[in-house]
Amino acid sequence: MEHTNDSNGLYDMAKEMALKIKLLEERVSQALKLEAKVSRMEELENRVVEQGRIIKQLLDHAKRCEATDLKVTESNAISVSENVTATPIVKNNNNLNGSGRGIRRDVIPDHAAFTAYIDHSLTGIFNEMIIRFPTTLLNDGNAYNIHTGIFTVPTDGTYLFIFSIVRFHPTQLVAKLVVDNSGKVDAIADPAHDGNEHQGTNAAILRLQKGQSVWVEAYHVEAETLFSLPNERYCTFSGVLLY
Repeated sequence: MEHTNDSNGLYDMAKEMALKIKLLEERVSQALKLEAKVSRMEELENRVVEQGRIIKQLLDHAKRCEATDLKVTESNAISVSENVTATPIVKNNNNLNGSGRGIRRDVIPDHAAFTAYIDHSLTGIFNEMIIRFPTTLLNDGNAYNIHTGIFTVPTDGTYLFIFSIVRFHPTQLVAKLVVDNSGKVDAIADPAHDGNEHQGTNAAILRLQKGQSVWVEAYHVEAETLFSLPNERYCTFSGVLLY
């Protein structure tokens, strides 16, 4: 009888240890998954920082180009002023000496640049939906509309656009940069596993005319949600007038 009791005690101890080992394995597995998520978050954060650095460089370059153009325009204006003596320059289109002609001064357009983002997980995504990025970090010129998600080209020129989308679950969502209903470049977010974020990013440099519309549009939608957070802004849309 004593031998049987000892056997039962050993069996219970072994069973308890097996349960503890299983719990420990589950905690280790959870820790590894958490570590992978943290690593992925850091990678996405680095991408956002790098995109911000590129945009800053482009803005600095655009400002230098604008300053150079202004100097050239001022130089041309001085030359015209020296060559046209005793001839008044008018600010409107009224007749000059009855000829109906005046001296036209070219106006350099205001600089246009914006970065907008989604500050929460956006649900209800469907095919051919314009993705609206409702919060801006910058909107110089106010050409980007936070209510519609559409950038209206304020002046003829060459523009750079960058956009990013993120999915959190293993179903894909594809988006494209659109100019007046014409797709230009595409990005896909398609995580391999549940809980594994995946970011799709693309960029394009386009020559555009005043009044054209630019937006990001969803298609091939297998999932209805984009992943983003107030302080982790993975879904972004940016544009800048280069020259």
